[in-house]
Amino acid sequence: MSDPSTSTTNGIILDLGDGLTVRKHPHPYTEENATFWIKHCLSEENCVRSGDWTYENGASGPLMCTHYAIAINDEACGSIGLDFGSDVYFHTAELGYWLSEEYWGKGVMSRVVPAFVDWSWNTFGILARINAEVVEGNLASANLLQKSGLKLEGRRERQICKGGVFKNALMFGALRP
Repeated sequence: MSDPSTSTTNGIILDLGDGLTVRKHPHPYTEENATFWIKHCLSEENCVRSGDWTYENGASGPLMCTHYAIAINDEACGSIGLDFGSDVYFHTAELGYWLSEEYWGKGVMSRVVPAFVDWSWNTFGILARINAEVVEGNLASANLLQKSGLKLEGRRERQICKGGVFKNALMFGALRP
């Protein structure tokens, strides 16, 4: 995993442009979309201070990015990250990821997601809970989340609308071990 950069833009456009890889991203996925996303990921306001956290002092470690590119042979083929909540949800983050269809079924995410979840717990002392959601029927992603320590917590009907079609979402969560 590495910080996303403008050099990863072409791989991101190719992988997200096919419409099969992800359901939460614009389609077609343009260079403008990729550039916006990379700038968003690298923005200091989307970084979180690492290290142990206390209510009195916060965390004292360096600011860390919460979104990373997944690269194979130096070619961007996916992404994984956390979106931290605000206000009363600042101890909670939503886990999101995608992988190019070319690498599906090859065990890439089975290695990346559990390692990223463990790294997140060890890096961000502020983190008390990780949430994730998948489209109902995406058994590979649901199983992956469970193998990564998240538990199925519920189902939301018609939570997701993509291309005018409503889908149900399965909600997963994990508390700090």
